[in-house]
Amino acid sequence: MITLTYKENEIIHTTTNIDKVLKVPKSNFLWLDVFSISEEEKLVFVQNFNINLKLPKKKRIRHSFRFIEKENELMVNTGILIKKGSRLVSKPVTFFLEDNFLVSYHNIKHLSFKEVYAEIKLADQSKLSGKLVFLRILEKILEFDIDIIENITGDIAELNHKITIGEGLDENMIHEITSLQEVLIGLRRNIIDKQRVLSSISKSDYFSKKILQKHLAIIEKDIHSILDYSSFDFERLESLQDTLMGLINMRQNVIMKIFTIVSVIFLPPTLIASIYGMNFADMPELNIPNAYPIAVTIMVFVSLLSLLIFKLKKWI
Repeated sequence: MITLTYKENEIIHTTTNIDKVLKVPKSNFLWLDVFSISEEEKLVFVQNFNINLKLPKKKRIRHSFRFIEKENELMVNTGILIKKGSRLVSKPVTFFLEDNFLVSYHNIKHLSFKEVYAEIKLADQSKLSGKLVFLRILEKILEFDIDIIENITGDIAELNHKITIGEGLDENMIHEITSLQEVLIGLRRNIIDKQRVLSSISKSDYFSKKILQKHLAIIEKDIHSILDYSSFDFERLESLQDTLMGLINMRQNVIMKIFTIVSVIFLPPTLIASIYGMNFADMPELNIPNAYPIAVTIMVFVSLLSLLIFKLKKWI
């Protein structure tokens, strides 16, 4: 689908009709959003606008391909984070800036685009430009990234509560912690990618200093906040992992302690029973009257004595 936002008589209009898009003068263009179009639509687009719509296929975008600047033209490749099950996936999005109008190309629906559309209708039309729309989309994408890090922080707090009350201390919780660490790694990689894009934008002559000072300061603040927050969450996860492993080891030690105590208690009776269970012809004790109850009494006495020693030593 192609959505064109354009100015006409100082009024903002939006259309998704391809025929209407082709009739609007290019000088009126503000923002052309291209979402998951067919090959036929792509061909029409390339022929009329001379822009090659191609998303990066690799997960890691080379720096040379991340930011390309030519005379009166700018291309930016970055990624948008979406939640897919328990994982974060970065989906590519490409921005073209030409003659002060913006073209965005992506294959996923994201609320950041929808919210910027709503803002454009309420904004001061005289100050609107493709450059401002582009920077505002970046700000919105980062706002959603902040929501993601806040959700991760909430998940970590929930894990911390479970560990505190001793609920579900098993391998599944270790997997949850590992999964959250992988999500944070993906988030940091994506944010660092945006940070490098921002660095290239700040060095570019394409944007005026006035625009950069106002919007880049907000974007930089958001990026630093996310990176600081993710570092804090990494530290919390490592601490939780150490605590969890310590508690699991303590539980295993208690189990081993019980087995050890039981083994020590029954070791003397077992030794006595083994001695008198030997098949020797001459064993004087076998002829003693009441030998059986005496042997049992000794076994019980030795077991109780072992328990008493353990108790005095405060081993149990």
